[in-house]
Amino acid sequence: MASAGSYGAGLAPFFLSLAAWIGMYALMLILRPLSRRAITALRSPVRVGLAAWLIPTLIGAAQMAALLAVVGLGLGFSIAHPALMLGMMVLAVATFAAIIVALNAWLGSVGQFLGLVLMVLQLVTAGGTFPWQTLPAPLAALHHALPMTYAVDGIRQLMYGGSMAAAAADALVLAAFAAAALALVVLGVARMVDHRTLRDLQPSLIG
Repeated sequence: MASAGSYGAGLAPFFLSLAAWIGMYALMLILRPLSRRAITALRSPVRVGLAAWLIPTLIGAAQMAALLAVVGLGLGFSIAHPALMLGMMVLAVATFAAIIVALNAWLGSVGQFLGLVLMVLQLVTAGGTFPWQTLPAPLAALHHALPMTYAVDGIRQLMYGGSMAAAAADALVLAAFAAAALALVVLGVARMVDHRTLRDLQPSLIG
């Protein structure tokens, strides 16, 4: 079983995962990657969807690299597998970006709100600050259904020198979340393309 050398190190995987979600959520509020103007100009749902996901993901990857440097060098926490841990952090941020873009593609401002709700739920259910087994049954079920659970555990395994098999399983689950969310992004953009109006052709009115 993986173990941390200090209380701060024990909380690090949770707060790194939380930072990835908050970073992506805030970035989507600023960038608005799924603008009607982009959809009207590019037309291809795959191109629009991938661009809406890739740009925030690249920014998030840079943020994760900076966070890893702060944790390893600035705070002096021991990291068993720094390169693999960075890979897990980038996979987590890419997954979170895909989910938040999908929520925006299908639900708009309601999806933005749901992104915040999901963050709050994962604060409780991810198992980063206390054992998830102590949760009430409905929240305990969400522990296995939400992506931050696997980000926290994967980072924990790689940071503390735990089970590589468990880390690989966490990575596969995150990749599955990302693939499903990206498929929903493309489908959501395709729906937007099919429902364009004359208002979408006025760039001065559309962000």
